Amino acid sequence: MSNILFTLLLVLSLGEFISSQDVSFATAGLVNYKLEKLKFSCSPTAISSWNGVTHISISQNSSSGFQDIVSVIYDFKMSKNTTIWKKPSWSSRATIIREYVAPVTTNTGLEFDIPADRVQCSDEGTYRCKIIGISISNLPVDINKFGTVQLSVKPTAIEQMTVSPQQPEGIYNPYTLVQLMCTGEVGNPAQLLRWCYRRPNDQNFLGWYDSSNIEPGTEFLQDCMYRRTSTLRYNVSAADEYTEFRCETGGDSTLCNHPTSISTNVTIFRYTAPTRNTQDSENTANGGVIAGAVIGSFVGIILIVVIVYFVAFRKKNEGETYRTKEENGTGSAPIPNTVYSVPHKERHGDRDR
Repeated sequence: MSNILFTLLLVLSLGEFISSQDVSFATAGLVNYKLEKLKFSCSPTAISSWNGVTHISISQNSSSGFQDIVSVIYDFKMSKNTTIWKKPSWSSRATIIREYVAPVTTNTGLEFDIPADRVQCSDEGTYRCKIIGISISNLPVDINKFGTVQLSVKPTAIEQMTVSPQQPEGIYNPYTLVQLMCTGEVGNPAQLLRWCYRRPNDQNFLGWYDSSNIEPGTEFLQDCMYRRTSTLRYNVSAADEYTEFRCETGGDSTLCNHPTSISTNVTIFRYTAPTRNTQDSENTANGGVIAGAVIGSFVGIILIVVIVYFVAFRKKNEGETYRTKEENGTGSAPIPNTVYSVPHKERHGDRDR
């Protein structure tokens, strides 16, 4: 009876001792796609309970079961640790941090990262960490631990909004029909593109009030991100100087102005005809009157001068003295002390009588 009890106690003790070997498997868990890196770390715990580790591997579950990604083994012939990548597409993306199995120390383990810009949609899934070794009592140990990677695909980019028809500086006549188009990455599952607006008296953006003006568009999958193009039809307001539009996506709300949203903006201005300044018009008119008066006065003075000149010239011609033949050089020289009789024009008539 005592032998049976001793054997039972020995089995229980060994069982407790063997179960003290454990494995730590840390995975990235929930990861923001293209924003956070993936982390994988598989290592033994309770190091003092391990006599040796010969094999560590990390695998990914698939439709055909778990497929090894990478393994680290101890090569007894070469007396060194050897890393074997079963999936080359992973080795080209991974950054190795730790790849060591024997001898067993606190450094024993397999650990690597996948940078955020190299994460792929296919990285999402369930993973297994396997460690094979020997316990301190030289019993075989084979322990599996599991972890998951879940990708949270959030909107990451939105393109500049386009306006049709285009106008210089975004100025349009009132009541012009304008179409605004917005394209962006809207995550997975796909989110909507929100249309918001703000006018001169608005402090914050508001959701567009007429859903019939909005065409939400159809999303299409690109890699593991959905893209969507949405349009808004807008008749240029005659009452407002301008209307600023915002197309946004992201965040955990359907309201505008979410702090984590990404967006693109454009402003539509209403054309306003320039107004005439009345005071300037009066000044211009007064200036024209003054200028006309000055020019008229100057022309009048010139006319008076011309008239006076012609009148004086005519009188001069009428008062010219009669010239004799001798003065004209056609007769003999005049005789001194001789008085000549010069006929008067007014007396020609008497002579004729």
